[in-house]
Amino acid sequence: MENSAITPSETVQLFTAFARERRYTKGVSSRTEGWYTQSFTAFRDVWKAHPTPTTLRRDSFAPVVEGMIRRGVSPITINTYARAINAFLRWLHTEGKVETLTIIPRLKEPARVINTFGQEEIQRLYQHRPTNPPERRVHVLALLIADTGMRLNEALTLKQSDVDFENLLITIRTGKGGKQRVVPFGSSIRKILFKHVDSFRGTELVFCSNEGMPILQNNVRRDFAKLCKRLKIGGNVKGGFHVLRHGFATEYLRRGGDLIRLGRVLGHSNLEITRKYVHLQTSDLSSVHERLSQVGKAGVVWCHAAPRSERVSLDQPRKKGKPGSEVQSQAGPTFGSTG
Repeated sequence: MENSAITPSETVQLFTAFARERRYTKGVSSRTEGWYTQSFTAFRDVWKAHPTPTTLRRDSFAPVVEGMIRRGVSPITINTYARAINAFLRWLHTEGKVETLTIIPRLKEPARVINTFGQEEIQRLYQHRPTNPPERRVHVLALLIADTGMRLNEALTLKQSDVDFENLLITIRTGKGGKQRVVPFGSSIRKILFKHVDSFRGTELVFCSNEGMPILQNNVRRDFAKLCKRLKIGGNVKGGFHVLRHGFATEYLRRGGDLIRLGRVLGHSNLEITRKYVHLQTSDLSSVHERLSQVGKAGVVWCHAAPRSERVSLDQPRKKGKPGSEVQSQAGPTFGSTG
């Protein structure tokens, strides 16, 4: 066992070593390092109460978590902090700094549906004709993210040499964890993207300032908010560019795509992450069921609590008789409906 008596200052040094190692071995971004630091600070009372990591137990974190809950911190935020700290705790155990692995339990998060841009809003965005350079740039950026599902940072660091207009493919080299992947883009966006890139010949980046310099995320977020306000879209949407990514994932599945391929396109390391991006409404689930149900394909209408004699195939011709004597499909919900 190494460092059996670690002082608080040594704990901070260990945390710094952990973050540094993640940067060089996992390729985490400076933003992720900031998340580690913010999470470590959120649990600072734990480090004060337990001067050495060897005294940490699962219930050591409970008072801090309960305090956050009382202050109104959401379970999602608390779980976000906990993920970073758990990564640090696993590192301590793997490196032999602590004998027992301690993990902060995950809080139950409320189920919620994230509103995304509707198809009519995306159509309005696509048909818009920008009137100035910043608007043209953010217009193309938004359409590219909506069409490919890439992250904002991936788009802003995209190089012109990584766009294959001939085969409609984009190589993303700055994915999370330094992972590269290839994503397709549609022929509809090719014309718009080509004109944009052609207007910035001699620069390396696809999206840059007039001087060819990188653009700050906050600046394009501000420009996108202005554009949405001008087009009167996204009134019920919170999240800007990232919601376009959510919308891409939802529409991908809605049109028959599968989770495995979607995860590869989005650059996720596992399917659990991909599932969080999918927010199908009840109507979407019903339409999928109607399309995939074997009974539905057979054209059978199932009337709840109806006797066998009242079940009818939609392919069978109706028998002539007195008005009202024939079996009506409106007599009950179709098989698989929510009733």
